Amino acid sequence: MLLLLVAAKVKSFVCVCETDVTDRPELLQKLVAILQDGEDFDCPICISPPRDTIITRCAHIFCRSCILQTLQRTKPSCPLCRGSLTQSDLFNAPPPPEAPDSDGGDTKPSTKSSKVTALLSLLMSSRQENPNTKSVVFSQFRKMLLLLETPLKAAGFTFLRLDGAMTVKKRTDQVIKDFGKPELTGPVVLLASLKASGAGINLTAASRVYLFEPWWNPAVEEQAMDRIHRIGQKQEVKMIRMIARNSIEERVLELQQKKKNLANEAFKRRRGKDQREVWRMQDLQKI
Repeated sequence: MLLLLVAAKVKSFVCVCETDVTDRPELLQKLVAILQDGEDFDCPICISPPRDTIITRCAHIFCRSCILQTLQRTKPSCPLCRGSLTQSDLFNAPPPPEAPDSDGGDTKPSTKSSKVTALLSLLMSSRQENPNTKSVVFSQFRKMLLLLETPLKAAGFTFLRLDGAMTVKKRTDQVIKDFGKPELTGPVVLLASLKASGAGINLTAASRVYLFEPWWNPAVEEQAMDRIHRIGQKQEVKMIRMIARNSIEERVLELQQKKKNLANEAFKRRRGKDQREVWRMQDLQKI
């Protein structure tokens, strides 16, 4: 908003600077994978979901206006890899398919996993104890949130979904506002993406939190949970992590603890670059 003149100049050459990404199958493949499976992908420049998505020759994704503004520099380069970048290295992205609404939409039914069954059991128990209890279910994956809609609807739960594909305005003015309505008229479950819900929103209407899978960075989880357990919360808050036994998720928990230990160690003394590289390799091998 502070660079209105620059934005106006960018608009004048938007139509002549990109090639269709379908001419580059390898870029299209990566783009589709990120848009469909990568849920919560943000433009690295504006830190928001990409608008008018552009993919570069080096396979990085940005908002069109953001990357065009970057290319106005004396020596334009990719903001991520610092490789040389020109307007001819930008490719248009096909528009992503629209997600079904959170009223059940066209989400296809699927076989319930043990985790889904456990989640439904916990939600039903909570409903029996207090029908007015509201819950937030966090997941890293947008597809998982979509899959959860069908069993929730079948079990009679009213719900909303909040994910990175939504604009910030829709998240705050529509989803968060509707979720905060009185229990008798409003939804009782919010399906929320871990990253899109991690900052800048208030979810104190809920008192139950379910982490459907662990994230390797414990700070991201804690930040998301703090949307519920914060000033203004008047109820007792219960937080439940759902971990699949004998799976990679147990190793992710170990990695979380190790990162906490490393953070504590960082305040005590500084480590050399070589030691940090060894730790990174050990983390990957352990997973």
